[in-house]
Amino acid sequence: MKKILLAIYDSFSEFEITVATAMMRGTHQIVTVADSLKTITGESGLQFVPHFMYQQLDPMEYEGIIIPGGDLINIKDTEELFQLTKIFYQHNKLTAAICSGTYVLARAGVLEDKPYTVTLHQEQRKFLGCFEEEHFRYEPVVETGNLITAQGHAYVEFALAIAEQLGALNHPEFTREFYKGERNRLMER
Repeated sequence: MKKILLAIYDSFSEFEITVATAMMRGTHQIVTVADSLKTITGESGLQFVPHFMYQQLDPMEYEGIIIPGGDLINIKDTEELFQLTKIFYQHNKLTAAICSGTYVLARAGVLEDKPYTVTLHQEQRKFLGCFEEEHFRYEPVVETGNLITAQGHAYVEFALAIAEQLGALNHPEFTREFYKGERNRLMER
């Protein structure tokens, strides 16, 4: 089975990535990675134990990396994650981030001269000093090749973009309708 890497860290927003991981369940194994193997507590209080630490893996074994948002204080200086992200991007593998997770892409240098979105207001982006303001777009999802960024509230659209790029949507219309809360075709039989 193909594998996708999911970066996790204390306070990461689980809800931003659960639709994406659910959509990939039948086609991709989700492997979690962090800066240590200690228990991670997500934004909701749920606890996770990472499969690997950044330096333990070979990025060539994975189809891509997904980086959720959360409190940036917990990843602001995580050079191993920045370097890993850059490798994924340079090898044309899925490089996706949602909400404040886009900060990792900016720090990795993969957003240079590319449109992106991030759930940080202009003053925050300026303070962090790694975002090119002229390329910011306030749109739900921004895709450029293998790069996907999304606003935190657009987690369904983010999941759909990831699943479409990875070929993980077996029934695209059914899946879109279901996760957007429009209808459940199974109930209409």
